[in-house]
Amino acid sequence: MEQIQLSSDSGMQASVILGRGQERDRAERELLEAGVPLPLTHRTFWAANSYRWNPLFVLVRDGYGRARGGLGFEQVQSRTMPGYSIVRVRNFGGGSSEEVRRVALEALLMYARRGARVLRLHVNVFSREEREEIANLLATLGFRELNPPSSYRHTLAVDLKPSEEELFAALSKSARTRVRECVKKGLATVPITDLAYAARLEQLQKEALRRTGGHTASTNWEGVLTMSRDHPSLSRVLGVFTGESLAPENMKAFGWVCNHGETGEYRAAGSSRDGESRLPFGYAVVWEMIRWAKATGAHWFDMGGVTVSGGNDPLEGISDFKRFFSRELVEVGAEWVFEPSPLRARIANGVSGLRVQLQKSFDRCGGEGERVRPVSH
Repeated sequence: MEQIQLSSDSGMQASVILGRGQERDRAERELLEAGVPLPLTHRTFWAANSYRWNPLFVLVRDGYGRARGGLGFEQVQSRTMPGYSIVRVRNFGGGSSEEVRRVALEALLMYARRGARVLRLHVNVFSREEREEIANLLATLGFRELNPPSSYRHTLAVDLKPSEEELFAALSKSARTRVRECVKKGLATVPITDLAYAARLEQLQKEALRRTGGHTASTNWEGVLTMSRDHPSLSRVLGVFTGESLAPENMKAFGWVCNHGETGEYRAAGSSRDGESRLPFGYAVVWEMIRWAKATGAHWFDMGGVTVSGGNDPLEGISDFKRFFSRELVEVGAEWVFEPSPLRARIANGVSGLRVQLQKSFDRCGGEGERVRPVSH
């Protein structure tokens, strides 16, 4: 552990924990025992679910040595600038005081500047109540906002304080009818953790994305299933099956839901239309997600982002589907970036843009052979 930031006003200090292991486990345990919430994406077992990230953690203590806050972040090597890396913080938001957030961010900035050869530091904000305060803090520290953000800005919220009966009654009539139809058709919606389902999950997700025109980073489904098995109150994968057999090929839809403390999140979903296109698989999955989020203590349910502009957005269809479950539109997301060396960042932008143009030219010419893959720098 390396101490890299000391706040002269409050006496708070921040330390960076490199990688996973006992030190990070102790830090997380200390924070949780002190009642400090940690989103799932900041936990060590989330880091274990990654393919290529270098996981790190910032721990903030007060002047008495008590743990007051923490955040997980990830570092991935740049493909456009060999030897350099991108640092990203996910779900940065409420749950901590402004001073704790400031000290944690100052520690991240110092880490990025101290020989870590970081091209960019991205902070993905997620907050319903404190977005303006967080934006002001990030701007003061030298970050600039990216528009549009890489994650969603708006989502639909479901208040989980009412009883389950009241929650069901608050759904649209169409949603209630289709959930009941799933029950009448004998569809089984069950939690799955067996790694044998990993390939089927990937297949269903890709099929759904092809229909909607969406895109997502590759998901380590074996890691997700393992996490769901080991931490069933924080992550759950639900599969919808037709027939009596729970064989992977009989799974026609799935949903992955996470608990981040105050919030339950519709993380991912997928479905098949092969021969059963009239069965409303998705309604059964989302209703079970909502029920699980309430049962695990979340205060509200995040429907995972929606479009707000209408028109020709290819994701408008899935957004319309989500509106059967809630009409409460809330703004939660933003993305901010800090570049320790703007010159290096501009060079990386130029290299990445050139690769994209080469790929477009290659496609127009109908070339054959290995594709030049546009990359994230």
